[in-house]
Amino acid sequence: MIRIQSFALGVGALLLVSGMGGCAGSSRSKPPAGTQGSTARVWQPSPPSPGNPPVAVVNGRYITRHDVDSVLATAPAGVREDYLKDPEQYKGLVERIVNQEAMYQAAMKAGTDRSKGYLSDLEGQQRQLLLRHYYQDALSVLPAIADSTVRRYYDEHPAEFNIPGRARVRHIQVATQARAKEVLRKLRTSTWDEVAARYSTDKLTAKNGGILGFVTNDTAIVPGIGNAPAVVAAAFKLKEGETSEPLKSSKGWHVIRADERAETGPQKYEAVQRQIRSNLENQRTEHFQTDLIASLQKEYGVRILSDSLQSPMAPALKPADLFARAQATESPAERIGIFQQLVREYPDDKSATQASFMIGFTYAEEMKNYPEARKVFVSFIAKYPQSDLVASAKWMIENMEHGVPPPSVGMPDTLIMKGGGLGAPPGGTNSRP
Repeated sequence: MIRIQSFALGVGALLLVSGMGGCAGSSRSKPPAGTQGSTARVWQPSPPSPGNPPVAVVNGRYITRHDVDSVLATAPAGVREDYLKDPEQYKGLVERIVNQEAMYQAAMKAGTDRSKGYLSDLEGQQRQLLLRHYYQDALSVLPAIADSTVRRYYDEHPAEFNIPGRARVRHIQVATQARAKEVLRKLRTSTWDEVAARYSTDKLTAKNGGILGFVTNDTAIVPGIGNAPAVVAAAFKLKEGETSEPLKSSKGWHVIRADERAETGPQKYEAVQRQIRSNLENQRTEHFQTDLIASLQKEYGVRILSDSLQSPMAPALKPADLFARAQATESPAERIGIFQQLVREYPDDKSATQASFMIGFTYAEEMKNYPEARKVFVSFIAKYPQSDLVASAKWMIENMEHGVPPPSVGMPDTLIMKGGGLGAPPGGTNSRP
C-alpha cells in the first residue's frame, strides 16, 4: 500500500468527490509553451447508475466507482494498474475515500468551515493559488520556441556538444607479465570468453568476458581498475576487435580488447535536440520572471524603505534603556521622539508615565512651544489622573508661559532639566536627567 502515497491519498491530501471539495485534480492553466506538461483530469460528479455503481455509502451519500476512478486518474499508470488488478488494494483505496468523506461530513457538522483558523489558512492558500495562476497565465502566452531556434543554437555552440572519444574495453587480468604472455598464446587457439573465464584473476568480470565498460580519452580512469593510463592509451590505439600486448597497472597485468570505438566529436543534433529546447525554455522563463517583476515594480511603485529596515533588525531596548537614551540626547526634538517611542512601545511600564510628562516638559522648557506643551499636559492629566506628576502638569499649564519660579515641591529629581529655570526643583541641580 506504500505506492499509493505517491499520488496524495493520505488524510488531508486526497482531493475527493463532490462532497469533499470538487475534483480529484483539475487545472485551468495551460502548461508553459513548448513544455511537455500534462493537465490532471477534471472530475465531474455523477449519480449512481448501472454504469456507475455505488461502492460505499456514508450517511446517505453514495461513493461510486466513478469517484474512485477520479482518484486513480491522478496516479501514475503503473500504480493505477496495480490497484485495478488487486482487489485488496482497490478495497483499501475505497476505505480511505470513505473515511475522508466521513471526516468531511463531521467537519462540516462541527462548523470547521467557519472557524478562524480554517478561514485564515484558506485565505493564505487562495493568495498563493492566485499568484501561481496569474504567473502561469502570463507565461502561457509565450509562443513555443521554434525548431529553427533550437537548430541555430546547436550550430552556433559546437563546443557545448562535443563528447570525448570512448572505447568499450574487455580485459583479462593476471598477476605477472609471463602469465599475460601465456594468455596471448592461448587466445590464438581459444575464444576470448574461454580464456577470460579460465585465466582472469578479476573474479567480477571473468565470467562475462572481462567486460570493464567504456573508457574515455579525457581521463586515465578505467572502470574496475582505477588510474591506468597505459590501458586507456592502448584502447585508443587498437582497432575494434584487436588485442593488446601485456599492460601494467596497480592491479597487475592486463591483456585488453577494444570492442567499440568512437572518436572525439559533436553529438548528433537529434541526440541533444530536446536538451537544447529545455535549456532555452528555462533561460526564457528566467528572463520572463525578471522582466515581469521589473514591470510590476514600475507599475505599482514598489520601493524598499532601506532606512526603516534598520529598526526591526536592531535589538529591542528596555524601557529604562530608552529613557536613559532620551536623557542623553542633546536635540530636544530627538529626545521627544524617543520618549514617544517609549510610551508607544511600553504603555503599561511605569517609565511611560514619566516619559509622557517629559514630552510636555521638553516642549515647554527647551523648545518654548507652549501650545504643544499645553496639549500634551492636558492629555497627560486625562490619561494618568492618579499620577504624582498631575500637580506638576497643572502647575506647568498655569505658569510655563509667565516665567513664574517653580514651586518648592512637586518636581521629582528625575525630571530636572538642563539649564535650571522653569521646572527645576528647589534645591536641585542644574543638570538634566
